[in-house]
Amino acid sequence: MLTKKNIFHSKSAFIMFSLFILGSGIIQAQKPIVTDEFDRFLVTKETKVGEVIGQIELVEPNSKPTVWSLIKPVPGGDRRNYLKEGQLDATEIVEIDANTAEIRLKKQPLKNPAHYYAEVRATNEDGFMEQVLIIIAKKEKPKLENALDIFTQRREGGGLMFYATETVDKEKIDYAANVANALLLKDRKGSGKITEYVKKSKSAMVLFKTFEERNTAIGFYMYRRELGFRAQDLEDEEIIPDYLRLGGPKNLRRDASVEEITHKIHRGGIMQAYPEIQKRIEAATKVAVERGFYRPQDGLPLDSYADEYLAFGLDVYYGVHSRRSFKGKALTPENLPELDPELHDILHFLFPNREEFFKEMGWEKDLKN
Repeated sequence: MLTKKNIFHSKSAFIMFSLFILGSGIIQAQKPIVTDEFDRFLVTKETKVGEVIGQIELVEPNSKPTVWSLIKPVPGGDRRNYLKEGQLDATEIVEIDANTAEIRLKKQPLKNPAHYYAEVRATNEDGFMEQVLIIIAKKEKPKLENALDIFTQRREGGGLMFYATETVDKEKIDYAANVANALLLKDRKGSGKITEYVKKSKSAMVLFKTFEERNTAIGFYMYRRELGFRAQDLEDEEIIPDYLRLGGPKNLRRDASVEEITHKIHRGGIMQAYPEIQKRIEAATKVAVERGFYRPQDGLPLDSYADEYLAFGLDVYYGVHSRRSFKGKALTPENLPELDPELHDILHFLFPNREEFFKEMGWEKDLKN
């Protein structure tokens, strides 16, 4: 998914609570929409009290006046469970401007290095939404030359780079790189244009053991643009190697790596290599939403619908949603040409089929499932 312009922001799985009627464009409610992830800002020994260290931004335009406030962290109070017991309170060291959402340092942190947490609340006449705020306290500002030092394990898969910290499971890194390589199998046998653009765009996955470890990489996120990276982060616990192979069983957590890798290939390669295919994806998405075949998660920004629909379609193409159905017809690879012939044709053009993908992954024995 797309990320915000703020260099300290993590992955952008944005949630929009605004209600709308498809096709009509009539807005019924416009709550202020902030990220459902977090913003993080750096404080060092050199940061002066009263200095602006960052600013929160809405992820969707909103013409109604917004009032900003800080909320003390409540363990489990956020939808992603980033707030936990024992975390330091960011409201003790920073404040937010009610009108501009600028974050100012009001007191030097007593603990340094350390991470401080709070929630930011954006409110207007239609309601409010909250997001997590993280203040990273370090003794000095990280340096550009050390931006990649945290990533001691590195792989390449299909032109997509994988940077992982020392604590990430080696087998999971290999699995993720193999997925990228297998997804681009058909492209390599054909024009190779997608792979070429993925390499040219310096698309990469950055892997961490946990969310907390991801915070320690603020030096990387600060300099990501200078490094020329188009990176998507992923946590070790989100990589579930058996999920796709076994057809998405209910007793396993969903594997997020396949979706995120697909997004990087889509944004970093497909859109540039085949702009006409991108237009077809967008048109197919619109039709799928209108007929109820695809239902975007609540509040997903409109410009992300096509990204998510392509990833959803690939899940069907590879047998992940076979236990689900649409109007009495199972979401199987065999039924996809009937369920959405245009989506099937697009996927067939871009990616290897299920048999080809499984063989490339070394999963021949699982093809009967």
